[in-house]
Amino acid sequence: LICVFFLKDKEGGRVADSQAKFSVSTTVRELLRHPTFWRFVAFTLISVNLKSIFRHLDATFPKYMVREHGKNVAKGTIYAINPFMIIFLVPIVSAVTSNYAPFDCIHFGAYVSASSVFILAASTTIEAAVFWIIVLSLGEAIWSPRFYDYTVSVAPEGKEGTFMALSAAPLFLATMPAGILSGHLLQVYCPEEGRRNSQMMWLIIGLVTASSPLLMTLTQRWVREPMMGREKGHLGG
Repeated sequence: LICVFFLKDKEGGRVADSQAKFSVSTTVRELLRHPTFWRFVAFTLISVNLKSIFRHLDATFPKYMVREHGKNVAKGTIYAINPFMIIFLVPIVSAVTSNYAPFDCIHFGAYVSASSVFILAASTTIEAAVFWIIVLSLGEAIWSPRFYDYTVSVAPEGKEGTFMALSAAPLFLATMPAGILSGHLLQVYCPEEGRRNSQMMWLIIGLVTASSPLLMTLTQRWVREPMMGREKGHLGG
């Protein structure tokens, strides 16, 4: 939306700039008045903690592996399981779940991803780390592609692009809090030297992550309402 303010017609100059500003302000007012927009905002905020687990995968997991298992641990190989599984699983899972509503896939996949963290809360072994990555990736393959389907489903006609742009917000919103939490938890529960309690660290991360699917369960009748209404209308047509 911000970029539109800087669009100018080479011949029109100020007229084009004025029209662009009018168009953006009109679009913003229409979105703010639309109930679907606020449901989507709520769903986006709910999913922030779910997506924060991937910031912990990038920031917390490598240091945890080195501090628990030494500098020679194959942390990169274990980490690579995630993109490898996503590349192969997403098309397969998307095809298998194509007859299910996007929200249902997101809801179920979110529980799978969130539950994976408790594997590390139960054990600090390398085998547990591998199993965590596998379960986390399976959950991601279920919910991640359907998040975009959900976004398009709830978007008012003609506003799909705006909603798609907003759907990226959780990943950016999760970056700072997850980074702060990661640094604090590593310092307290998994320091470079001294006594460690890494299982408690992952338990806390797991509880934070689990808040997303739990909130989806509690609010599903509200956040999925516009999607269901649109799907019914489409089927009826």
